[in-house]
Order: sequence, then structure tokens, then C-alpha cells
Amino acid sequence: MMRVAGTLTNKDWKDLEYILKPKENENWGNAFHFFEERIRTRYLEPIQAILDMEKYEGEGFAVVNLQCSLIETIESFINGWVHNSAKNKWYDKKIENDYAQMDGKRLKKNSSIFISFFSKRSPFKEQRICGEEFFKYVRCALLHQTQTKNNWFIRKNSSKISSYECKNGEKIIYRDQFQRDLEVIIKNYKKAIIEEAEFDEKISTKDLRANFCAKFNHLCKQ
Repeated sequence: MMRVAGTLTNKDWKDLEYILKPKENENWGNAFHFFEERIRTRYLEPIQAILDMEKYEGEGFAVVNLQCSLIETIESFINGWVHNSAKNKWYDKKIENDYAQMDGKRLKKNSSIFISFFSKRSPFKEQRICGEEFFKYVRCALLHQTQTKNNWFIRKNSSKISSYECKNGEKIIYRDQFQRDLEVIIKNYKKAIIEEAEFDEKISTKDLRANFCAKFNHLCKQ
């Protein structure tokens, strides 16, 4: 057995997944608990611990680096996307075993996660963040060079309401507000999975739940 969400194991997930029914709300609260524990222990608590340091010596780079990974986690769960390490691209879980379909038309480039996320997920889609640019000049720049590029900046400003601002040619991410908005998406996603609440782009609850299970099943095989 391996842990997949806090102390929860892949066996715990398989036991629960066996009784889940996409058209019935029963047990979906327990299912989402797996997702919450996974991101709480791996992202939310570490991010908050760094934010609470308040040293202002560059720790914002670590925060946004973790936030980029959290974005990939959220968006891949919503869409049921998994990563093909050999081709270094994302693809729909439904074609995992159909290698004939793993071509340029079905595989998604890595930036697709961020393009999808920033164009579809409220409250970010209202801020008109370019997902392609964010991927190149924030996500990849932070991962490979420990810095943002091309006039993208990470800042702390408690007076700001928006988590993003384009001003005088600068594209500014306000790290604390950015985290607040990420957690809004997580809450909305939870309501959609558990209570069948309407979600962004009007994705059906049935599809969201199917994608959720497909993603977790894939993770439990690793």
C-alpha cells in the first residue's frame, strides 16, 4: 500500500471508489476528502507556512512555485487529465491504453493546463491572465531558473483586492490574494462534486465525478 492523501492509502481509495455512483450524492463527501487531504498536506499547509514567515526575502518565489503545481493538480482533476512522462505531455485518461490516439491531436502540450485554468476558472478568468505566458514566464521560469521573466513579478500587497494586475507593462501576481482565489476554486469544485452545484463552463456533475475517479485511479497505480 502507498499513501495517496495524508494517511489515506491507495487501498482506502479503491474500497471507497467501488461503492461510488456518479448519479448519486452518497459517499462523494468521503471521496472529496481524499482530494482535500492530498492538497492540504502537499500544498495548502506548506504554502500557508511560507506566507506566515513574512520575511520578504524572496519566499514569494517558493509560494508561487507551489501554487503553479497546485494549479496543475486542480485542473487535471477537473478534466481527468494525466501526464505521459515519455512524451512529456498531458492526455485524457480515457485514451491512456489507446496508443493509436496518442498523437499530436489528442496529446496536450504542458501549457494546456494553464490555458484551460485561466480561461475557465473563476475568479481568475475575469482577470484575463494569459495562460500561455504564465506557463512560460512564471511556471517554467520559476522551476528552471528560480525567477520570473519578461516583466512578470511576484509581490506582497495586502491592500490589493485582485490577485493579478497588469500595470505600466508589468504583470504582477499578488501572492496572498492569488492563494485566496485558488482556495475559492477548490471550494466551488467541492460543492460541484458533493452537492451537484453548477461549476465553471457548466461541466456536468457526472463528468466531473468520472474525471475525479479516473485521476485518482491513475494516481493509485503509481
